[in-house]
Amino acid sequence: MVFGHIAVAVVAKKAAPKVSLGILLVAAEALDILWGVFLLTGVEHLPPSVSPWSHGLLMATVWSLVGGLVAARLSRNRRTGVLIGLVVFSHWILDFISHPMWPSTKPDLPLLFRGSPTVGLGLWRSRGGEIAGELLLLAFSVVMYVVDRRQRRRAGS
Repeated sequence: MVFGHIAVAVVAKKAAPKVSLGILLVAAEALDILWGVFLLTGVEHLPPSVSPWSHGLLMATVWSLVGGLVAARLSRNRRTGVLIGLVVFSHWILDFISHPMWPSTKPDLPLLFRGSPTVGLGLWRSRGGEIAGELLLLAFSVVMYVVDRRQRRRAGS
């Protein structure tokens, strides 16, 4: 759900106008970035559907807290930290809605670690539903972003 994650970052920009869109995009994709690092270092393995250290609910919560704390510390702004933490966690929520990947029928997001119960509502099992949902999220977020930027320009002039 790449476009869905991007959409969250774009929408979050309205709530955090001083935070760069780049930082918000990294926060929204943080779990996938971690997955890539963990894959390269041998911590996680293919298939990506079994990725407890980056995409398990427990660790997604931990990474969200870490991201939020680091952001709050660096920005010296608690609100920014909370927002970054929420953007990081939004990745798990969107993955919960979209996983498992087609053609699998079994939920594939671990709650804890390898061997723990797995969850996922399976939007990806509907190829048209996944693409339509992601494009709608992205279009909505871009419209919100453009409207917000115009309002800010008008207020500043």
